[in-house]
Amino acid sequence: METDKLVSQLRAQTVVPIEDGDLVSLLQAAEVVRAEDTQMAGMLRLLRLGGQYLIQEQTPDGRILVRGQPSREAAERFFEDRLETYERMWDGCGCHVEYFK
Repeated sequence: METDKLVSQLRAQTVVPIEDGDLVSLLQAAEVVRAEDTQMAGMLRLLRLGGQYLIQEQTPDGRILVRGQPSREAAERFFEDRLETYERMWDGCGCHVEYFK
């Protein structure tokens, strides 16, 4: 998937699943603002592509998802919320399931 097509899809959809090869292309085209290894579900990345901020994450079952964000501040909040979710997962609360929908 071309990155401009991805950005276009994100205007219409909250979450866009992508393939491994598309992730490689996205990472080459985007600026990685922040990245953290979740130790549970791959890398969590905050990306900037043009003027758009994106969150790239992987579900526990291995699907790669990209989420558009309305601003850098919103993207940072989402990123921090996800990291907190992974911390709670270590505690076994089971509250993570709803976040990957």
